[in-house]
Amino acid sequence: MATENRGAVMLILASIITIFLSGLFFAGLYFMMGTVQSGLEGVNCDLPGTSYGTCQAWFDDTIYKVLNLKSILITWSFIFIFALSLGLLVVGYKAGTNPIYIGVLFLVILGLTYLGIMVSNVYRGLINSPLIYDIMQPFTVYNKIMLNFPWFIGFIGLLSITLSIVNYQRVKVNTPTSDLDY
Repeated sequence: MATENRGAVMLILASIITIFLSGLFFAGLYFMMGTVQSGLEGVNCDLPGTSYGTCQAWFDDTIYKVLNLKSILITWSFIFIFALSLGLLVVGYKAGTNPIYIGVLFLVILGLTYLGIMVSNVYRGLINSPLIYDIMQPFTVYNKIMLNFPWFIGFIGLLSITLSIVNYQRVKVNTPTSDLDY
């Protein structure tokens, strides 16, 4: 059981770090796709012997269609954060099998909320750079979460602890009726 609890704590820690890094990853991809597209728009050349005639016509039929999918990265960022938050809630529910795990989960959430303050401060420092600020501008929900990261972790942690308490206190089903006689 102790290794199972340690695995749950590591999963929570990995999820929090992944939420931070995922937005930076998706924003970096978004920025690179935009930079490549604007760079290719400045290319003018002829393609003799092809049905396209110019590079821009070929880019329009091939590369630009892929590069225009960059807005999906913003949606993937939202879905990724939602999935990790849902995973944290499930871990909280699973921690409700033992009251000691609930106490450990509470202490871990307190520690991660403090870590969230540091991560939020690192993010604030990152967006002070004009380049990072321009890169992160399309990711408004991610920015809101990261600037208020301790509140986000605290709220998800509070819901997680609530689910663990509910799981611990729930009535056991399919038990012999002699257990219910007082």
